[in-house]
Parts: sequence; structure tokens; C-alpha cells
Amino acid sequence: MKILFSPEYSGHVFTQSGVMMDTVVTNTTGLIDLLELRLGLHYEDIPTQERVAHYYDAVSKYMDANPQNVMAESFKNAGLSTAKAMLGWREELRSADWDFEGAEINGRLSVLIGVEDYFRKQDGCDMAGRLHIVKDQVGFQKLDCSDITLMLACDKDLLKPSILSLLFVLEQQGAKVELLPVAENTDNNLSKVRKLITEGKQGKIKLDENDESLLIYQFADERSACEYLAYQRMDDIDVWVNADNKQMDNWLMLMNKAMTGSVTADCTPQLTQLFVMGLGLFSTPLNVSTLIEWLNMPVHPIDRYFREKLAEAIVTEGGYRNEACRKLIKAYIDGKFVFLNDEQKALSVEEQQKIREKDRKKRQKVIDIFLPSLESVKEINTDRVRHFVSELSGWSRQRAHLMGDDLNNAQWIEQLMTVSSMCDALHILLGTVHTSTIDYKTIDSWMSTIYEKGSYTNAVAERGCRMVVDSPAKIAAVAKKTVWMGVEGDDSIAQECAFLYPSEKKELIEQHEIHPWDEACENSYYEYMRMTPLRMTQDQLILVVCMTRGGETTLKHPLIVRLEQQVENIGKFIKTPKLDVENMNEVKPVVNTGLPMELQFDHADKLKWPDHLSPTSIDTLAEHPFDYLMERMLNITADGKAQMADVKTTKGNVAHAVIEALFSPEEGKRYAVPAEIEKRMEHYDAIYNKVVEAKGAILQLAENKLTEKLLHEQLRVCLDTLLEILKDNSLKVTGCEQYVEAQMNLGLPEALDKEGNKKERDMLGFIDMTLEDEDGHPVVFDFKWTTWAKGYQDKLSSNRSIQLELYRIMLGQKTKDEVKRVAYFLMPDARLYSKELFKGRHCTQIISDNDDLIVEELKQSVIYRKQQLESGVVETNGEYEELQYVKDTQDKGLFPLEQDEETGMKKGNFFTQYGLFNS
Repeated sequence: MKILFSPEYSGHVFTQSGVMMDTVVTNTTGLIDLLELRLGLHYEDIPTQERVAHYYDAVSKYMDANPQNVMAESFKNAGLSTAKAMLGWREELRSADWDFEGAEINGRLSVLIGVEDYFRKQDGCDMAGRLHIVKDQVGFQKLDCSDITLMLACDKDLLKPSILSLLFVLEQQGAKVELLPVAENTDNNLSKVRKLITEGKQGKIKLDENDESLLIYQFADERSACEYLAYQRMDDIDVWVNADNKQMDNWLMLMNKAMTGSVTADCTPQLTQLFVMGLGLFSTPLNVSTLIEWLNMPVHPIDRYFREKLAEAIVTEGGYRNEACRKLIKAYIDGKFVFLNDEQKALSVEEQQKIREKDRKKRQKVIDIFLPSLESVKEINTDRVRHFVSELSGWSRQRAHLMGDDLNNAQWIEQLMTVSSMCDALHILLGTVHTSTIDYKTIDSWMSTIYEKGSYTNAVAERGCRMVVDSPAKIAAVAKKTVWMGVEGDDSIAQECAFLYPSEKKELIEQHEIHPWDEACENSYYEYMRMTPLRMTQDQLILVVCMTRGGETTLKHPLIVRLEQQVENIGKFIKTPKLDVENMNEVKPVVNTGLPMELQFDHADKLKWPDHLSPTSIDTLAEHPFDYLMERMLNITADGKAQMADVKTTKGNVAHAVIEALFSPEEGKRYAVPAEIEKRMEHYDAIYNKVVEAKGAILQLAENKLTEKLLHEQLRVCLDTLLEILKDNSLKVTGCEQYVEAQMNLGLPEALDKEGNKKERDMLGFIDMTLEDEDGHPVVFDFKWTTWAKGYQDKLSSNRSIQLELYRIMLGQKTKDEVKRVAYFLMPDARLYSKELFKGRHCTQIISDNDDLIVEELKQSVIYRKQQLESGVVETNGEYEELQYVKDTQDKGLFPLEQDEETGMKKGNFFTQYGLFNS
């Protein structure tokens, strides 16, 4: 058996003709695995996160038994982070053959000795221990190694002492140890430079300018380098060296070429965030944004359709702990979201119900584990967290297993296994908690240490791709031609046990406790491995240098420094390649001049009109028909996944809900009088808090705490003012969020009830507050949370308060009484604005410029716009005077459009989602 061995060999390693059946390419871990197999030994590999958790447990026990030590304060302040750092020290010292003995050793090393007694009981055997056992057993069992030939990437004397001792034992048992063959020296430039560098020669040389065996490609940045090299065929290149191949793969994909396989370093992929988001649900108060993200994950323990509906309900309501979400969850548990096929739908209602009931307990369990409680909780139950991470770990592992049959799922499987490992680590940590409750700060601290950035698969290698290795040391055979990318930076590597103070290291060496890697050998080893492409390339080596990376100037690689110092004419071999413009396709720019004033479209007969409109939709249809067509009829909106409304909108929703809770008449009563409302105001704080949790959960986030506190104070002032207005005007509240409807004869399709009877209504809506004055006449208040008071004043003064005037008609039809007064109550200014007179210091009367009957105008506008759309014409934007609607306004009694005085155009919709079409 031939073993190509180097501590650097992992992942893709270049071998000239592939690996034969009797050849193995391996690193230290792989060599130990191979020898353990021959020796009949087996050790379970424990994931890093779990080892950290076990070490934390060991440190905790040591600290309890020995509270007075140099690491105690650090562990108290940053428990898991300190334990993780100590484990790193421990691993390096084990690699240097320390067995954690030494009676006279003090300081932090003595703490490591003490912790080791606890750690060894639960950690099993680490890599250093396995190496020692293998070495001993090879000699003890007199393992026949005569069939093994070890091909080393470097001289064995440069290797770490522990590895060197293993090789010595294998040689004693008959193994052969040889060096991998390197490129033969010829008369080309590459051979000359190879001799210069590898033999450490002094002085300068001059290269043959007609020889291209050594070239330096110099680019401004990584983007231009990857773009150029991806575009070139370069099929004769045997191996590419590229430590970060992600951008190259992206360019290859864009050019429809085979990707070579790459990873994304220092990232936190989406699925691994299941761990963080799931634990985030235990925070108090509940972080509703985290809950929304949790529900929107692409792979999840809960059914996708139900998650989408629940996320939509949370967004619509403004929170999670409310009746709408409660009903939705109950419906899921009851099986209302179970999909029935055509055969099952044909069954009786009783049989269908049996199908829905089948997995009821399973659905209940999923809800209990993977959704937060619908009731507010003040403390976090330790067992519940433990149960959550255990179930998430099991689900992640099972889901990864089910995905294993499809190679396209490699990235998701990798991430799911990481989630499982992190959950197992946290489960171990929770085992150190002996109380029934746990502080979220502890969970968050542990979670932050366990969950860290890592390297994950970006793309898998495709058939026919280039051979790429991610390190210059991973070339195990002579290549004819090599491209070495990223030849910049000083490539400095920390020495083994660099964390030790000089005094500590001296003490350990003098007592023969450790056998460290000689610094000179270590430096020589890394220097030798770094220059592998130079030794292992025969005909041509291309060095690719980027002058900047990430906007910062790069440092020069030691090889480039040596070439500049010792090659007189090195400048002749530095190329600055650029793409050949003649081979590139010309792209014609698209000039978007926007839409014409009136856009014609086909298949207008396919439009489905609703059987009713609301005041808001009437406003949109009359003034902005393009927006109405896109949003209300074609349902083309900018909405993506459910996301919480912004803080400004949420404040308005909370204000409306609190007003409804405090000012509405009690059930069975016709109205609520000011004295009754004033009594209820004593419970303002409790009602406000309940509404915020149900409708304004986003305000409970840490970043919105000051906003929420200000809202609490401002809203109280507004409600006190509103109550004062009621008293000053002898008004009684007859309803909040009052449903009203009216027949406007808008020409819409007939509305039918469940029995098929015609409904006499084509407009409906909800009025924020309906009232009754001392003479028994109805009054309308519309609430707005806004800082734009002038806008609503202008609506009243220009007689364009569409909502109020439509509400006036609708409530009048419902009560069979004329609504003589309507008003805006603006918050947080706490001021009432109306064209009619209201008494009191908080009321302002606005005098209108005209008294046109805008309701009749709006009716005619709806009919006009409907006829336009049905004929395949929709108005977009344009010169005000040129619009057909404007030309017809006076003759047909239409509601007038507004003109932008600066541009002469029709005034646009401030809230439009379709500005792109009118730009």
C-alpha cells in the first residue's frame, strides 16, 4: 500500500493520474484512522461544540471544588468563552505531548491540570491520545507494515515530534518512508528560479525573456482576476491553487462553465440560524421579529403552509399573543390544515374528521415544542429549553438523513448537521443547571459562544471542471502547468503553544513535561510547504497577484519579494492581462422612458370586479387607477414574506386598539357616556400593555423601548383630550371600528348572501368611532396617528376628505339620519379638525374652499374608471391638462385630480408601490 502523507492533505489534493486502489492520500488524522483499522481500535469522534460543552462542565466542577484560582474571575464573568479558550490551550499542550502532570507547576497551568481530572472522565480519547495509543500498539502487536510505503511531502525531520515518533515506529515494523518526487530541473526559467529559492542561493540572476515557464499575472483586484481567468479556457492547466475559490465559481457559473467546488468562509448560513432563532423564542418579552424569521425558514419542523398563515396573522394583528393567532393554532391542531386528496374529499364528513384527528397528538406536540407559549411567561423553564434543543437536534439529524439521497441537498445537510451538533452541545451545558428556571442571559451567552461563523459549501464540483486545491501544500504530484492564485500576504502562522508565557514554556521544557516542535524546524516546515507549487511544477507556473483585496492594498508574498530582489529582469515577466473586448457581446442599454399617459392592454374582459368597494379603494380607483389595477385586480404587489409593519404604522394600530378597548359601549348597551369611559381610564396601563403584546409586539423590542415609553405617555394625553372633547360637546360613543355599508349604484356585480339573495350594498367600511350628539344625531371621528397635520387640514380646506365624506353617507344610510358633523382626530397632536363646529380648546374648524358634493363626483369617477378599464385603457401619469380624465371632469361631473404645480404633471400617489413605472 502506498500512502501519500502530509499533515496538510485534506479535501481535494492534486495527484497526477488520480488515486489508484492501493494508494491513499491522507493527513495525520487519516493515517491514525487507517492504523486503528489495522489494529482493531475504534474511538468515537466528538464534535467540537460538544467537547467545548464537556470542558465547560469540567471547569465548572473544578471551580466549585477550588474557588480560589487565577482563572476563577475570568470564568465567573465569561464562563463558556473562558472554558473554550482554556480548551484551545489544552489541545495545543496535548499536541506537544503534555500529559498534565507536574507537581511544582503553578498559575493557569495548574488550573489546566486540575480541570483535566474532570475532563478525562467524559471526553474519551483525544487525537493526541489516539496517536500515542496507536504508536504503542504498533510496537506491542508487532504490526506488519512491510507492505506500507509512506510518501512524504517534506523531509521527515521537519515534522512535529509526535508525528516523527510515529513514523519511526512504523519504520521499525517494516514500513518504507520516502519523499514524493519533485519536478526535474531543466534549462527553463522556472528551474532557475526553483534552484534560487529552494537552495537559498544569494546574488542575482537574469531570466530568458523568450521563456514563459514563469509568469506573474498582476490584477487590480480579485474581481478582475477571477473574471479574466474564468473567461479564459486554459484547458492545459493541470492544477489551480486558490485558497478562496468562491468568487471564481460565481464567475464560472455566470459564464455557464463547470464550477470547481468552493466554500464560503466566515459565514452563518440560513439553516444554521434555526439554532439561534429557536432559542430566541425564549426571550422575554417575546421578540416577534425573531418569531417571524423563525416561521419563514425554508426548512422547518412545522408544516410550511400553516407557518405562512401564522406569520401573516402575526403581521396583520401586530403581535402573537392575540385571539387571531390562538384560533389559527387551534385550527392547525384540529387538523383544519390537513390536505385531503380527491378520494378523501368524497368521503363522509365523519370519515374526513377521522383523517384530520389521526395525527392530532403529533401536531399538538410540535406546537408545544416549536412555538412560544400563547400566554406571557415571566420565567424560563429549564426543562422546556432542554426538551426544545433535544427535539430540534433529533429533527435536524433525521431531516438531514432523509435528504441524503439527493446530491443537490449537500449544503442543507451540512447545515442541518451543524444545527444538531450545536443543540447537543447546549443540551450538555443545560445538564450543569440544577435549578427549575434559567436566566435568558445565560442561554444567550452560551448560544453566542457555541454559534460561530464557519466555512460552508458554496458550490460542489461539477463534471468536467478544473482541478482546484485550496492550499499550495496540497499538490502531491508533479504538474506540467500550475496557476497559483492569491500570491500575496505574508502567510504568517502562529507558533505552536504561542499562548504560553516564555517563563511557562521554559518551566515545562525544563521539567520535560512537553516536547514542543523546534521553532526553527516549524518555520522551515511551513516555508517548505508554502513553496510546494514551485517544486512540483515542471513546465509553467503562473503566479496571480492582486494589488488590492476588499479595497485594501495587499502585502507582498515572500516569493514575490525574493523574485524582485534576486531576478534582475523580473519586470519583463509581469503581465497585466485584460479581457479581449472583440470577443465580448455588445449589450444594448435599455432606456426606460416610463409608461405613456394612457396604457392600452388586451383581455380586459378577463378582469374580475369585486361586488363592493371601500372608501380607500374608491379613492385609489378615482385618482390612481393604475395602482388600483395592479394591486386590487391583478394582485401584483411588492409583498414578499410576511414582515412586521414599521414602528410608525404599529403605533397607529395600537392607538386604535386601545381606544376601541376603552371607549366602546359595553356589550348589550347602545352607547358609552364620558363618565363611564373616565372610570375605565383608571385601567389604562393594564389595557395598554395587553394591547401592545397583542397588536404592537414590535414595540417590545429593545431598540424600540424608548419609542414604546413615549407612545404610552402620548397616547394617554390623547385619550384624556378625546374624553374632554366628548364632554365639551355632549357626545356619546355608539361604536368603535363600526361596520357600515351603503348602496351607491357603482355598477359593480351583484352581491349575494349565502342563500343567493341579492344584497343592497356596493360599498362597505369600518368607521373608527361613531358618536351621537345631545340631539341624537350621528357623528363620525376618524383617527390618524401622524406628524403631517397640515395634510389633513388641506384635505378639509380643499374639500378632498374622501373617507370622511363617504363615511358620512354610509352612516347616514345606516342610521336613517343625516350625519351633520365628521372630523379627524390627529394623534399625537391630540387635536380635532373638522369643517363643522365643535366646542372646546382642542378643536379647530377648517373653512372649505368649495362645497361641491364630492360623493356624487366620486360615484361618477368610479363609473368612468370602470368603463376605461373594461375597454382596455388605464391612466398612468402625464401632463395634467393632457389627461382625458381631466378633459372630461367638468362635463361628466368627475372628482377633480390634483396637479403638481412644480412639474405640471398629475400629482402622484405618495404611497404607491409602482413608482418604477412612472419614473
